[in-house]
Amino acid sequence: MHRPFDAPGCETITRMDAMAETSVDDAIEAFWVRARNAAGIYPLEAVLGQDEQMSLRPPVFSFGDSVEMADWLCQLVIDGKKTATSSWRDMYSHEGAELPEVGELSIVCDGAGKPRVLLRLTAVETVSFAHAGPEIAAAEGEGTFEEWREAHDAVFRHECEEAGIEFDPNGDIVVEHFEALYSL
Repeated sequence: MHRPFDAPGCETITRMDAMAETSVDDAIEAFWVRARNAAGIYPLEAVLGQDEQMSLRPPVFSFGDSVEMADWLCQLVIDGKKTATSSWRDMYSHEGAELPEVGELSIVCDGAGKPRVLLRLTAVETVSFAHAGPEIAAAEGEGTFEEWREAHDAVFRHECEEAGIEFDPNGDIVVEHFEALYSL
């Protein structure tokens, strides 16, 4: 699941931050218009028969749990080195969220909350974390298989602990494969 780490534009902003929210929202909307046009996604097509998600602004998020990690992971996506992300399966039901579906769009922000990439999901698979192979680590682009396994084990354990969910090393992960349709 994509959970923002509270980067600007990816958080609930208080009334005191209303002016900042407007400028962040304006920046996201401007990015969406540019990205939609560059990717050939036009609102009129939705009226004429394409899926409504093609004209509605997609969800906005940042990868990671810090400004630095969000910047790093966002850049990996822009560079074409990161084409997948994974989430702990039980977090979806815990948070009452639907599993992602092929074709869904999203906007990825950097650590400062600046929209940088428009993504489209190309494949979604559920696999046992214990059986996740090097191809998933390679698609995530974050290092060797061993580094990926160690880092994600720690992340998933931490998320489960915070959510009050028992971590099972044989539990399932949801792997989202994506393509960058537009980036800055």
